[in-house]
Amino acid sequence: MPKIRIVFYLCSLCLCLPTLLYAACGEELEALRQELVGEEQGVRTAEQAVRAAKSEFLSRDATLRETMANPPAGYDQELARRLVELRRTEVEPKRAMLERLRAQHEEGRKQWERGHQLLYAQFVQARAALQEQRIAQDEYCRVREAYVQALRLYRDGMRGYRTGMDFYAKALTAYAQRFLIPYAQGFSDREQWATLIRQLERGDFLQDLLVPMTANAVRSTPPEAPPE
Repeated sequence: MPKIRIVFYLCSLCLCLPTLLYAACGEELEALRQELVGEEQGVRTAEQAVRAAKSEFLSRDATLRETMANPPAGYDQELARRLVELRRTEVEPKRAMLERLRAQHEEGRKQWERGHQLLYAQFVQARAALQEQRIAQDEYCRVREAYVQALRLYRDGMRGYRTGMDFYAKALTAYAQRFLIPYAQGFSDREQWATLIRQLERGDFLQDLLVPMTANAVRSTPPEAPPE
């Protein structure tokens, strides 16, 4: 199942590491944990930026809806009809794509966290078993080294998620600035509508953000489990 593929992939590390790699016995563990502390702070900062961008987006969207419900007299109805058409064909599909990419990044994060939690539980069990002398030192080192490799993957996954949320926040801001604001203001300033229509007719609305966000979603998706 796709939702648990990262779990199987990370667990496979415990089976694939050569014995010679265990000599250092996960000596990078503490350094990686420190990196993760910084990465988790970066994720929180990115999520704060998303909340702020979404709040502003919703405010601008509400302003547009109110203006459309109570338009001023004398606005250009021909341009208004063209904007309605372009909103349906050019803007709304990009908004839907943006939300799909956000959901893809969030699902990827859940998979990374699920895999990380499983490997951490195995590491804790191995440490307890070593202390109780139920496993040998080399077996414990094998599990510890697998956990270190899992942490590297988890760190990279969290970086990908943070980058995706950065793109999402920027895209919400750009959506408001490039579409919602000039659309609302164009009811009383015809030239803003004319300019907005020319821009939308190019067919590249938000592409400067959606393209790299798509590539990042692909890069940060947890890998499939390797074949047995």
